[in-house]
Formats: sequence, C-alpha cells, structure tokens
Amino acid sequence: MTMQNLRRLGGGAGILAGLAAAWHLLGVAVIIPSARLSLSAQESPHKYLVFAHRHQDMLSWINLPGGVLAPLLGLILLLAVADRLREDAPDWTQIGLALGVVGIIGFAVGAFIKQFGLGSLVQFHVTNKTGAAIAFYAVNGTANAFLDLGGVALGLGVLVIGSVMLRMNGYYGMIGSFSIITGVAQILSGLTPHRTIYLIASVLTIAWFAGTGAAVWMEAAAGAPQKGRASQPREDISMVMGRGAQVQ
Repeated sequence: MTMQNLRRLGGGAGILAGLAAAWHLLGVAVIIPSARLSLSAQESPHKYLVFAHRHQDMLSWINLPGGVLAPLLGLILLLAVADRLREDAPDWTQIGLALGVVGIIGFAVGAFIKQFGLGSLVQFHVTNKTGAAIAFYAVNGTANAFLDLGGVALGLGVLVIGSVMLRMNGYYGMIGSFSIITGVAQILSGLTPHRTIYLIASVLTIAWFAGTGAAVWMEAAAGAPQKGRASQPREDISMVMGRGAQVQ
C-alpha cells in the first residue's frame, strides 16, 4: 500500500469514526434516556440490567458501531496521520502514535467489556439479583477503568500530534489548535468522572476524528501535500535578490 492510499484510507476511516462515535453519543445521551434509562441510571446494576433484559437489541445497535467500531476506525486514522507527520517530526510523531494506540485500545476494550461483560449478567440477574449486582460493579468498574485509560492516553496522543501540527501551515495548523483543546478535554474526561465533561469531550473527539480525517483524505485525493507542509526557515527576499545580483 502506497502512502497516498494509506492516507486516503485513513482519512475516510476518520470520517467514519466520527460518524460512529456520534451515533454512540446520540444513543447514550438521547436514545437510551428517552427509553427511561438516564445517564446516571446506567451506572445502577438493577436499573441497567432490567433495561438490558428488555432492550438488548437497542444496546447492541448503539454499543457495537459506536463503542467498538469507532476506536478501530480511529486507529486507522492515527496510522495515516502519523505517516503524514513522520517526515516533519519523526520522534514526536512516534510518541503521539504510541499514546494514541494505547488510548484506542483502552476505548475498544472498555466498550467490549461493557457490551459483552455486562450483557452476560442479564440472565444471571433474573435468578440472582444480589450476585448480579456485585458482578456488575466489578465488570462495570473494569470497563470504566479501561475507558478512563483510553481518555487519558488518547488525549495525550492528540496533544502531542497537535503540537506537531501547530508548526504547520494551512488547515493542519488549525487542526493543531483544535487538537490541543480536544486533548485537554479527553484527559479531563478520563481523570474526572463528570457527565458534563464527558459530553464535551465526546463532542470534541467526534469533531476531531471527522475534521482530521477530512483533511487527510482531501490532501491525499489531491495527490500530494500542498498546504500542510511544516513551516521551514524562510529566506528573506532581500537575501534572495542579493544572491541573484552576485550571480549576475
């Protein structure tokens, strides 16, 4: 696979990751609460497991595309972004990629545990509510720990990648500024279990996936990097003119 194909694939994956993450946020913050399970109630074992027993298909349609597929698509985007930035800042790009991969893995594992780990407790809750509640806290706590790890690691990775983009011209420079904001929000979301911060960080991450993916895809579709080159030391025009006079 050529670099242009990787970047085109990564850009498309980033756009799809943004859509998948938006669907997951819509499901968690709007669809599930409209079915009478609020955000706070989703952390209650009896309320959640009773709801899951009645709406298993709904939870699967929300969690699988958004919680599991979005991180995998985001991983492809990170690989494409790292390939694009490696020529300008190889060391920092590798650090950002490594942190981002850890974050993506954290999100994917956490979502996988929430979908299948908690799902396995639904039938158990019918026969043993106390035992299922205890198991719920253990499984849900493990899932949330992975999700928090994902938020902190991905936030740090986006911060590093954003610091590289800040030194670039054109839309990459603008994405770099937005990356700093998104990275800070992700870190705060991972360290602070507050619903408002979670919602803000989720919206920013959705926009970052889609915006970065669109930028990488458009540049790859154009055939060669144009506006995104890192800023290089520029020669003063008087120096260039003086050099031309010496040649003459």
